[in-house]
Amino acid sequence: MNEYSEVPGEPNPDDVSGRDDLNATIRSMKQEIDALQITVMTQKKVWYRDASTIISFLALAFSFGSTFVSYHRANLQDIQSERQELRGLLQRLAALPKENLEAAKRFAPDQTAINIAGSLINEENALLSRQAAELEEHLPKGTVSATEYYAVAIALQNSYNLEGARKFLKLAADNATDFNDEIGAIRSTANLEFLTGHPEAGRVKYQEALDIFAKYPGYDQYTQTSTNVYTESQWATSEASLHNLPLASQHIESAERLMANLPVTPGSQTLKQQVAQLKQTIMLGTSAIGQPQSGLALPVDKP
Repeated sequence: MNEYSEVPGEPNPDDVSGRDDLNATIRSMKQEIDALQITVMTQKKVWYRDASTIISFLALAFSFGSTFVSYHRANLQDIQSERQELRGLLQRLAALPKENLEAAKRFAPDQTAINIAGSLINEENALLSRQAAELEEHLPKGTVSATEYYAVAIALQNSYNLEGARKFLKLAADNATDFNDEIGAIRSTANLEFLTGHPEAGRVKYQEALDIFAKYPGYDQYTQTSTNVYTESQWATSEASLHNLPLASQHIESAERLMANLPVTPGSQTLKQQVAQLKQTIMLGTSAIGQPQSGLALPVDKP
C-alpha cells in the first residue's frame, strides 16, 4: 500500500476542493462574527455619538425651521394684505359723508333725488363698514390703531349699527396711546349713550372726558382749556337732544367760563363763535337731535 494512500476518516492532503470549502466556511463565520460585533457596538453607542443620527436630527431641525420661517413670512404677507384692504375701505368710508353733502347741494331743492342719493350712499356705508369691522376683528392685536377702530365705529353709527359702534368705540379707547384718540372715543361713547336712551351713562362718560388730562399730564393750559370747552359744548348738545335745556345751558355757561381764560387767537375766536352759535340754537330749542357727532378734539393753535 502507498504511504500516501487515503486513510478512512482523515482528510486527504491532496483534496483541494475540501480545503476550499473549509476556507469558505471560515470566511463566512468571520463575516458573521464581524456583523455581530458591529451590531453589539452600535447598540452600546449613545445617539449623540452616532453621526448618522446627528445628521438626521439636524436635517429634521432645519426642516422645522424652514417651515416656521415660511409660515411666519406668509402670515406677515397676509397681515400686510389685509391692512392694505382695510386702508382702502377706511378711505372710502371717510369720503362718503362728503359725497352725501355734495349730493344734497347738487340735487337741491329736489328732495326725492336727495333722498335717493342719500339712501344709496348709506347702503354703501353699511356694506363697507361691516367689511372693515370684520377685517379689524380678524387682524392680530396690535396691528390696528385706535384711530382705525374709531373710524369704523363712526361709520357703523352712521348706518345706525349702534351696538357695533359701541363695541368699536371701546376698542378705540382701549387701544388709544394719546389723549386725542382716547377723548374722541370717550366723547362719542357719551353721545351714543344719549342717543340710545342712557343719559346717565353718557354723563359719566362726558365727565371722564373732562378728566382726561389727569391721565395725560404735561399738556399746556391752552390745549387743556380748549379741549374742555369742546367737551362741554358737546355735552350741552347731547342734553339738548333730550330737551334737557336747563342742563344744556349749564354746560354752555361752563364752556363760556373756560373760554374767558383763553388768549385771543384765531383758534380761540373760532371756538367762541361755535359756542355762541350753539348757545343761540339751544335757546331757540332747536338743537340737532340725534345727529352722530365726531368726538375728536378740536385742532388748536398756540399763542
